[in-house]
Amino acid sequence: MRRWIPPLVWAAMILAASSDAFAARETGGLLHRLFGDLPYFAELHFLLRKAGHLAAYGLLAALTWRADRRVPVALGFALMIAMVDEWHQSTIPSRTGTGWDVLLDVVGAAIAVGVMRWWRLGSEESRRLKVEP
Repeated sequence: MRRWIPPLVWAAMILAASSDAFAARETGGLLHRLFGDLPYFAELHFLLRKAGHLAAYGLLAALTWRADRRVPVALGFALMIAMVDEWHQSTIPSRTGTGWDVLLDVVGAAIAVGVMRWWRLGSEESRRLKVEP
């Protein structure tokens, strides 16, 4: 049961970030304060926000897969949190909840689970191929 603590804590952090404090105007203001006037600022801000989706849900799925080792559980949990997150954002005037972001979240989760499985299969294969002297 202890293995479920990290994915549950990370899910809570994702859901907490669906508040007004992480609206585009807030993160854009922070980016502007950090880097000033950048060329293509709006495009960079958009890409960073979408990369955040991939990373956040990738980590969520990786933590979930570590807790359970079943792909449908890891992807299903990420999908459930993504849907709740986007629904919550749709209720906040400064945020928008979209199905496209849910799709992006699930893609991030799938990439992470794929990498985790590939890594595990590779390490099992290398252990199997090692010949003891």
